[in-house]
Amino acid sequence: MVYRKQGKLYLVTLLLFSYLVNAQEVTVMTWNIWHGGLHGKKSEQFKKDTLNTQNVLKVLKSYEPDVLLMQETYCCGMEVAKEAGYPYSWRGSSNLSIHSKFPIVDTLNIYKPFNSQGVVVDVKGKKVLCFNIWLDYLPDTFNQYPTHSPEQMIAEEEPTRVKEIKSILEEVNKIGDEKGYPIIIGGDFNSASHLDWVESTKKWHFGKVVKWPVSKVMENHGFVDSFRESNPNPEDTLHFLSDDVISDRIDYIYYRGDNIKSNASKIVLEDPLGGFFNSDHRAVLTQFYLRE
Repeated sequence: MVYRKQGKLYLVTLLLFSYLVNAQEVTVMTWNIWHGGLHGKKSEQFKKDTLNTQNVLKVLKSYEPDVLLMQETYCCGMEVAKEAGYPYSWRGSSNLSIHSKFPIVDTLNIYKPFNSQGVVVDVKGKKVLCFNIWLDYLPDTFNQYPTHSPEQMIAEEEPTRVKEIKSILEEVNKIGDEKGYPIIIGGDFNSASHLDWVESTKKWHFGKVVKWPVSKVMENHGFVDSFRESNPNPEDTLHFLSDDVISDRIDYIYYRGDNIKSNASKIVLEDPLGGFFNSDHRAVLTQFYLRE
């Protein structure tokens, strides 16, 4: 029995090694920096000041993602990304921007610029499609969690976020088929995940199991939730914001393709050294390997 376990471990190690041969690592971060990164501390009523953008910069310099999918860019996000050392950037709208340490060799207009944008990034000869999205903040399901039934919340997603993600994916799939590159989609989905609202976590979700439709649409289109793949137990990845308020994932990095594999993923929960995390969204960071 021990020998068989060792054999399985050896096989997994061998498969991983064979995958990594000639593979190129690329780290991707998605982050809604909240109104251009202007907000201050809660104790200061989140007062806006351009000095607060230095906290965004400190996070970026701490983690140094190769590709940054930024939402709520607005006044200051482009300058912060420039200070963080990104030589390649494309701003699709006032809201969305993509920044890369590898060359952006093509830009892609999809759906509505405020909601979505795409680029082709050349990672040392390996091209990857990167899409940045922001879905409607309505309905405000966070405040509906206690009182609405699962069926109600699912139905209420349909006119806005479900409609948007289906329209976006229709164009993403077409581009993906034409180019044949691996696809990464990240952003602020403003919607919880069916992978989080499960039987084992319903004690934190008002006793409810919910098949959230946006994440189901992503799954049905063959996309993998990179964070949940690396952190398969949702009980280990939910955190209380206060004694009675649970945090919920609404920011994701998904991927699809034969020549791409996620290796690790995390939610950035730590305050930056000498600063504070001044967004109402935590950043998500995923490490990928790309192959020919």
